[in-house]
Amino acid sequence: MSFTYERKNLKDYGTYGFRFQEPFPNNVVNISVLGVETKVLGEVYDWHGLKRRDVGTYVFQYTLSGLGRLDIGGNSYSLEAGDAFIVEVPSDHRYFLPKDSKGWEFVFITLVGKEAADCWRFMKEQSGPVLKIPPDSKLIQLLLKIYQDTYDQKITDAYYASAKAYEFIMECYRFTRNIEKASKGFSPQITKALSFIQTHYHEPLTLDEIAAVSGFSRYYFIKQFQHQLNMTPVQYLTKIRLQKAAELLRSTSLTVTDIADQVGYANANYFNKVFRKAIGVSAGTFRSSKDFVEINHLIID
Repeated sequence: MSFTYERKNLKDYGTYGFRFQEPFPNNVVNISVLGVETKVLGEVYDWHGLKRRDVGTYVFQYTLSGLGRLDIGGNSYSLEAGDAFIVEVPSDHRYFLPKDSKGWEFVFITLVGKEAADCWRFMKEQSGPVLKIPPDSKLIQLLLKIYQDTYDQKITDAYYASAKAYEFIMECYRFTRNIEKASKGFSPQITKALSFIQTHYHEPLTLDEIAAVSGFSRYYFIKQFQHQLNMTPVQYLTKIRLQKAAELLRSTSLTVTDIADQVGYANANYFNKVFRKAIGVSAGTFRSSKDFVEINHLIID
């Protein structure tokens, strides 16, 4: 069985289409399309569930920032940061960039197979077509990780792609069954900031830039962020960067300098200083140690 994927460049992001030379059985779940996209004011983005060429596919799309809209079942839903929707193709629905939106940034995955159909049916019965999901939830972190693995060309065959698809739907079941516990009640403004940090941590972010995304003043943003997450925005940004760095140290042979650059630190020496202060050992020692270190909470000045 051979396997290929295609990438369409979209600024800093990409959309990947998975193509399998020999079809899997209908009951086996697999990835059809996966991507991160940004649509801007004036750009045409409009999908009708009864006018698409693909059939037997199941879409999960999560808003990172901006505003989109879903019309389904006689209802219209505004899709802001932290909102995910699920739809089946074909079915009577429409999702699009509305005229009052300045832009829409989202990550999505489209699956095929009976197992995906069963999962989508279960989620709709439990929560409807739109779900509120914290950006730091395991479900969204898994989706972003699958995208990153695809970008890094780690998903090398149809079997691995199918394994990732199964992992995703299992996490969908897990989230849906615990949806009340999973909801942390972050405000829309803080959710926007969290999504922004999660997807732009590798850039030289400033506190003012993050606060601007939330729509709050700098002072009020810091106060609300600390109240809702029990840490400052800078501590949260550092936590995300070091989690990503730890992942790269464990799973790649990249140099510490390259890893520092990939997680938003222009200076490798400063990165090592921050890493040592938070974790207790240098990045090099962490990489060579056989002891697993899990980062849950970081207290950083």
